[in-house]
Amino acid sequence: MRQFNKEEKAILKKDAKTRFAFVPQRLEISWNPELNRFPFNVLYMGTRIDNGRQVTGSALYEPEFHTYKKDGYLSCMRYRNVYGDNCHLIIGYDDKDKKYSATKYINDECVSTTDGGDDWDLFFIHLTGFGLVNGERCKFDPPKALPTA
Repeated sequence: MRQFNKEEKAILKKDAKTRFAFVPQRLEISWNPELNRFPFNVLYMGTRIDNGRQVTGSALYEPEFHTYKKDGYLSCMRYRNVYGDNCHLIIGYDDKDKKYSATKYINDECVSTTDGGDDWDLFFIHLTGFGLVNGERCKFDPPKALPTA
C-alpha cells in the first residue's frame, strides 16, 4: 500500500509523535456523481510531548473543484491546505483498475505517495496515518498539561 521514502523512514525511527489516521466522508454531489469517489476533506493530525505538555496540530485539506480532471479511466482533483497555499494533495482514482492514489506536497516538494485499491477506509488510513510533516501548515491547539499520578 503506502510507500515511505528514505527520509520518511528516518523520521519515523527518530520522531516521537503519536500518529492518527482518519477516514473522511465521501462527497455527495447529485449533479456530478463522478466526484462522489472523492473525499469531502482530508485531515492530518499529530501530537507530541514538549516540556511536559501535550501539543496537538492538525492540517485540513479541502477540494478545489475547478481542478477536477478526467482523462480516460483516470480522474484526479487537488486538495488545498486551508492553513497555507504551500501545501496540497492530489488525489486520483483509476476506474479501470479500481485503485486510489494520492501525493502530498509541501512547498511544491513531494513528501509522500500512497497507492491503494478500491477499499476506501484502508486507503485513507494509509494516506493520513503518517500524520503531519515538517513544514506543513497546521493549526496548533493550546498545550495541555499532562495528568499527574
